[in-house]
Amino acid sequence: MRPTKLIISAFGPYAERTLIDMDKLGASGLYLISGDTGAGKTTIFDAITYALFGRASGDSRDDSKLFRCLNAKPETKTEVDLTFVYAGKEYRIVRNPEYMRPKSRGEGFTKEAASVTFYYPESSGKQGPASRSVSKEKDVAAAVQEIIGIDRDQFTKIAMIAQGDFMKVLLSSTDERKKIFRKIFKTDKFNALQDELKKRANEMDRQCSDSESTACTMIAQIQCGENSAQADALEQEKNLAAQRQIADWQGVCDMTQAILDEDNLSLKKVQAELEESAKKLADMDKELGRAQNVQKTRDALKKASDELERILPSLAPLKEAKLAAESKQPERDSLQESITTLRNSLPEYDKLELFRGEALKKEGAVKETELRLQKNRQSVEDIKAVIVNFDKELSELGDVGARKQELVAQLDKLSGRQDDLVKVGKNVKELSTLNDAFERAKKAYLAADADYQKISDDYEAKNRAFLNEQAGIIAETLVDDKPCPVCGSTHHPHKACKSLEAPSQAELERLKKAVSTAEADRNEKSAAASQAKGKFEEKRSAVQSLVQELFGECTLEEARERGNTEYAENRDKMAALTLAVAKEEEREKRKTFLEKNIPEKRAELEKLQSAVTDQEKEISGLKAELVSCRNAIEELLKKLAFESKAAAEKQIRETQIALDSSRRELEKATADYTECESRVNELNAGKNALAKQLEGAPEYDLAALQAGRNQAAEAHNALAHSQNEVSARLAGNKSALEQIGKTVGALGEQLRKRAWIRNLSDTANGGLSGSSKVMLETYVQASYFDRIVSRANIRFRLLSNGQYELVRRKDASNNRSQSGLDLNVLDHSSGKEREVKTLSGGESFLASLSLALGLADEVQSSAGGIQLDTMFVDEGFGSLDDESLKLAINTLQSLAGENRLVGIISHVNELEHKIDKIVRVKKDENKISRVTIEV
Repeated sequence: MRPTKLIISAFGPYAERTLIDMDKLGASGLYLISGDTGAGKTTIFDAITYALFGRASGDSRDDSKLFRCLNAKPETKTEVDLTFVYAGKEYRIVRNPEYMRPKSRGEGFTKEAASVTFYYPESSGKQGPASRSVSKEKDVAAAVQEIIGIDRDQFTKIAMIAQGDFMKVLLSSTDERKKIFRKIFKTDKFNALQDELKKRANEMDRQCSDSESTACTMIAQIQCGENSAQADALEQEKNLAAQRQIADWQGVCDMTQAILDEDNLSLKKVQAELEESAKKLADMDKELGRAQNVQKTRDALKKASDELERILPSLAPLKEAKLAAESKQPERDSLQESITTLRNSLPEYDKLELFRGEALKKEGAVKETELRLQKNRQSVEDIKAVIVNFDKELSELGDVGARKQELVAQLDKLSGRQDDLVKVGKNVKELSTLNDAFERAKKAYLAADADYQKISDDYEAKNRAFLNEQAGIIAETLVDDKPCPVCGSTHHPHKACKSLEAPSQAELERLKKAVSTAEADRNEKSAAASQAKGKFEEKRSAVQSLVQELFGECTLEEARERGNTEYAENRDKMAALTLAVAKEEEREKRKTFLEKNIPEKRAELEKLQSAVTDQEKEISGLKAELVSCRNAIEELLKKLAFESKAAAEKQIRETQIALDSSRRELEKATADYTECESRVNELNAGKNALAKQLEGAPEYDLAALQAGRNQAAEAHNALAHSQNEVSARLAGNKSALEQIGKTVGALGEQLRKRAWIRNLSDTANGGLSGSSKVMLETYVQASYFDRIVSRANIRFRLLSNGQYELVRRKDASNNRSQSGLDLNVLDHSSGKEREVKTLSGGESFLASLSLALGLADEVQSSAGGIQLDTMFVDEGFGSLDDESLKLAINTLQSLAGENRLVGIISHVNELEHKIDKIVRVKKDENKISRVTIEV
């Protein structure tokens, strides 16, 4: 694979579209990529890598969103266009990243989407333009992989020799070199396996510890009786469990089983004693119950006797009270009759209230009607007075219309005169304006005429002088050997002299044009003055006719003064007439108002007089109805006992209260006597029944029986507590024994599994005691490293003139530190190995260059015969002396051979004298990178 053309646009420091024609560098040999730091040397390789794989060559530069050049113009697209040759066929790939660019119009930014297109050659066998290109990311990646056979990581290791990276490889410790190789050889999976094994070993440690802790916790929960034969042994095992020092777990289980056997025997004994105690307690409860029943009967008999003795004296007084209440029955009958009579009279009281209400309404109606009658009578008198006044006023306004017409005629006449006066004043003013315009036009004409006369006179004088000096003017144009326009002679020994004041032909032409311009201006001003004069004369004739008509014979000035005076006088007269007309209009409106309202007032008067008559009749009728109501009220009051229904109802309530009180008194006396009599009979019957129950009943010592029963109950409770205690201990110990057995069984399996996992983890992580500290990942890396060192030594021996050879150190200096990737150098001049850190700066560069080339050879070999015809070497040549530099150049030259192109990225000036093909990268004054190729 060899790039032939690279176009970089708005990518990195390349703000503009930049073409790098790599075909100019040929197909093999060395070339130098030279330029200052930051100019964009490494960006060339980044662009190639990005075009192929969509990522830059370095991880620190691998954010595709940052590829956009900040100095690029908005319209310049960020993209890389790469053309390369592989196996004799030419391919092309165009790729642009996603980036934010300034909007072409307006402010702000817009997103440009990522895209890529891969073009196959016409000889690829693919038919049609569409089939010779792919544009999907995964299709492009597959096409690149299919053609060149390697991925991006392999490409950057083979095609780019980054000296700084391999100097780190050369001088790093095993731990540091392991991190570098992990990135180069992708050995993360082995490191992940080491971590997983360590994690699982630690997990087994935790599980074993948890199981042992659980079993020890169960031992702490085992209990035994105070007199147990296992008490001492249990105490000893608990102490060992607290210290996590249990050695004989079977002994612990046997001891726990012995405790269980003891507690089972104890439980059976306690259960038998508890059954016997329960029977005894039941018999005592029966005897105590019989004694308590006899005592309750005796207590009830005494209570009944005491109550009978207490209530028997009350029976006779209650009977007397009952008889007394019954004797008041006639009084209650009288009260009931009075209530009935009053209730029957209540409808008459309703009639009384009805008549009283009607009488009140009539009285109110009489008063209201009398008030309206009085008001209407007053209104009649008022309207009569108004009508008299209106008639008088109307007779006084008899000539109001004729007077108004006379005043309006006078006002119209004065208004017409004022219009004529205004017209005269306006025309006089316009005449004055036209006169002023005529005077200005006349002055302008006179000035233009004077200018014309002056310029014309000047021209005539100059023209005469010009004609007089023609000979001198011709003499000025005579040249020897050329004929005179007048005499034809070619010799001019005595030329005429031109006067200093004589004008030239050009000056005369200028004056002639000035005369024409002045004449045109004079004619224009003359026409304007004539027009202004005509307008003035026309307006003056019209004004004089108007003045003659209004004022007779007089001058314009006299007409203006007389007009102003008369206009002012007429204005005052018109104001007075306008006021007089307004007053006449008010009188006219008043007359119209009176003519309309007098008939209305007369109609209103008739209506009020009719209303007065009706109201007088209405009052007479209301008063008659009022007398009738009052007579009915007097008749009802004669028949009724009270003045109102409310008083009658009050009497009914009070009588009913007295009746109800008497009835309650009778009911209470009867109930009290009946209740007392019933209770006496009930107590007598109860006494007889209780006495019969106690016949033949024995005497009991209730206190002694209760004390004995309490003592038996305490003994029974003690046995029950003992049973519960032993049962709980049995359950707890049985559970603990089962848990210990289960946990110890699992612990054995866990310990066996932990042993082999721990051994496997220690082996993979280089932690076996007494063995080399080589981790699995380091071992795998060492295998790669040996092949790289072997390939590197082919060049290192050549570069060091056979003095040095790189050797991987097989063992660490002690078994306490990690080893496997340490590197020594074998010095053939002394036959001894020493650390690579003892090499000089130039020797270190040659060693790291050899390592880098060895890595490239190994990766290319393991990739399966891929063909990469280009390589880049980045920096590191500054530390070499002339001889070492020459050796390095020769090595790279031999590496290039006849079919490989090697580019050295450096800013070492000496290289420009040793390499004849140069790609020069520079930044111009605008900080934009430019590329030139020098061959």
